[in-house]
Amino acid sequence: MGVGSMLVAASSNFWMLLVLVSLSRIGASFYHPVGISWIGREFKGPELDRAMGFQSAFGDTGVILGMATTSIVAFALGWWWPFLLWGGINLGAAAVASWLVRRHRAPPSPTGLKPDYVQMIRDVKLWIFPLALGGAAFSIFSTFGPPLLHHRFGFDDITSAVGIAVWILAGASVAFSFGRVSRRFGRYRTLVASYAFIGIACIVGVASGSVGVALALFWTLGSAVFVTYPALFSFVAEASHRRLQGAAFGLLFGFQLLGGSLGSFAAGSLASAFRTVGDLESTAPFYLLGFLALAGFAYLLAIRRRVRDSGAASPAEVPVL
Repeated sequence: MGVGSMLVAASSNFWMLLVLVSLSRIGASFYHPVGISWIGREFKGPELDRAMGFQSAFGDTGVILGMATTSIVAFALGWWWPFLLWGGINLGAAAVASWLVRRHRAPPSPTGLKPDYVQMIRDVKLWIFPLALGGAAFSIFSTFGPPLLHHRFGFDDITSAVGIAVWILAGASVAFSFGRVSRRFGRYRTLVASYAFIGIACIVGVASGSVGVALALFWTLGSAVFVTYPALFSFVAEASHRRLQGAAFGLLFGFQLLGGSLGSFAAGSLASAFRTVGDLESTAPFYLLGFLALAGFAYLLAIRRRVRDSGAASPAEVPVL
């Protein structure tokens, strides 16, 4: 990510820019599953939930910092400086992380152990649909949130972006407390409630016609989007074999990204189709997300008996080969 980001500043044409941005994205696609699978191997039970919540919250904080600094730095110094800045930060973080874990050695993998992706999908199949919904939720909020605040409620462009940035900040704060919430109510109950909260926030928020109600719901119940990630990652970590979690999370992130892409495409198609019908161009994406979230809520209730943590806060063991 760091090298790709810094090289973007040297782009001289569109195709070079596209290749270098793709290089950075390839790095990001490895970073997420490797980092989260490491957490899944190191922690179990309540400590797993706490660790997943912390990593998710710090990731969200990074998003806020990026949003807050990129436009300012680009306007003051030039468009290429944010790429140099964040590329350098990534390289510095990689150096610090390498130094911190210099004495840590992972146990060797069992001889002949190879990823069986069909079996992996079977192991984590319960969580594929909720993960895809989580990807769709973040994509729709972050992509269509500013247009909603601008066209439906009359915010200017900057204030609309700030409104969604506050939503991400609220989500980061909620993710920090996921470990405590999970111990109190159970991981499964917390996850089920999160999808219900997302559905209510989206449907009631856009239907109310009140900017105060919409923002209050987005910043409170809507921030539950950021609780779904650590909860689902913990379930996936417990459902997959310990030494194959990197491959399992790599596979699952593909479904999450696919959900985000399909969700954005469907929301954009609805907005385009209802462009001339009242304010549905800006509200239709959130009605869609609201009903999808409620579908996720119903799905989780339907699989209740198949979930190991169905409300109890007892730790579950990670299967080891």
